[in-house]
Amino acid sequence: MKTSLGLLEVSGLALAIGAADAMAKAASVALIGIEKTNGSGWMLIRLTGDVASVQAAINTGAAFAERHHGLVSSAVLARPADALMAHWQAPKIEPMAAEPTTLSQPAHEVVVAAVMTEISADEETEAEEAETPPPANSATDDAPEIALGVAIMDLDVARQSAESEAPPAPRVSCNLCLDPACRRHKGEPRFRCIHLGKRGKI
Repeated sequence: MKTSLGLLEVSGLALAIGAADAMAKAASVALIGIEKTNGSGWMLIRLTGDVASVQAAINTGAAFAERHHGLVSSAVLARPADALMAHWQAPKIEPMAAEPTTLSQPAHEVVVAAVMTEISADEETEAEEAETPPPANSATDDAPEIALGVAIMDLDVARQSAESEAPPAPRVSCNLCLDPACRRHKGEPRFRCIHLGKRGKI
């Protein structure tokens, strides 16, 4: 069966990706590519497959683009020319054959040289470790910091205990006289205030 070619042109890259996703899910087609056309941010989606699958995919993509107000044009070529398909097909890259490597030295000499290099590197590492001085005693170095931390914790405990021992502030209910003993609450009539006749007098 000859492969057919489907083309869908939409406005915008995001819409092109969404339409390509919808088309790939709608039918068994192969997406050749998405490319930018000249001007206005139009994008061209190319796909191949059998005629029915390509037609179904293009219809789905066109409906998707139409819903998002970005459809420019669409086309299905049932039997495209071979030259046209060759123009858009990705070039096939031939795998490179690995050439066998040849050693200028015999194999046993190469192995011996590699082992000697590793041994010399290990000896240098051991010599550097022997030259480095032992680390300082961290317990004596951290002693002032520990003492400072303990002092700060003691101050926090003392402050919290002082706050807990402080008497609670009296609850004021009357907003006219601000006397905790007054039985009036905010919003109640003024005559309930015990200082009603005393305000403004000496």
